[in-house]
Amino acid sequence: MKKILILFCLLLLLPVTNLSAEAILVYDDNTTNQRAQNALTALGLTYTVGGASNFNTLLEGSSWNLIIVDCPSTVPSWGSLINYVNGGGRAIMSFWDLDNNGGGGDPNLPGAFDVSVVSDFYSPKDVYRWDISHAIFNNPNAVGDLTGWSDEWADDGDLLSALSGAQALAGFTASPDPNSAAIVLGNSARTIYNGFLFDELNDPLGQKIIENEITLLLSASQPIPEPATILLLGSGLIGLAGYGRKKFFKK
Repeated sequence: MKKILILFCLLLLLPVTNLSAEAILVYDDNTTNQRAQNALTALGLTYTVGGASNFNTLLEGSSWNLIIVDCPSTVPSWGSLINYVNGGGRAIMSFWDLDNNGGGGDPNLPGAFDVSVVSDFYSPKDVYRWDISHAIFNNPNAVGDLTGWSDEWADDGDLLSALSGAQALAGFTASPDPNSAAIVLGNSARTIYNGFLFDELNDPLGQKIIENEITLLLSASQPIPEPATILLLGSGLIGLAGYGRKKFFKK
């Protein structure tokens, strides 16, 4: 009985990937299609929704494993999100005014997501995969180029440039162009910025790419045991198993 208890305690030290246990905050004030919320629901994840009036209060009032911003129109102030990302937080963002041309952005917002803005655009643009083998296009859904759109809003996003160390995984051109990035993985895989609007992606494609982005960031947030810890646990389990055999066969 004592050996079983020790084995159980050792197993508890191993990391467990359980996406449903994550604390997730979604900014969604007035989207037409609730793409981010639908993606989370499809993944079986629980989440909290904040709008312009309470998003910052929610963000600052709790600890979050992931923030998702689905913002095609009404905006909050972005200072709390910038601080959260700069402080090591994980975030996915789709926003119409990253360049702040409409006064809805923040000069420090692009840099927080490891991007700079090249220009904005006013009609949806197709998004082409630049790294077809990347998990963001393959797990849990196989997603092709994004070519199905509905023109819901006036300002439809921004062409991006990835800052040093960030990865431009997709763009608004068929071949990689440093000034036409559309999906940028930044901050050592803690952030994903989308230069297009989630709200204008037609289902089911629109929901599936968001599901993949969520899965990527949450999977990356799972702790990986140190090699020494693995060896220690392995040695302990082997030792206990050997002890059990010796005792069982002892005359």
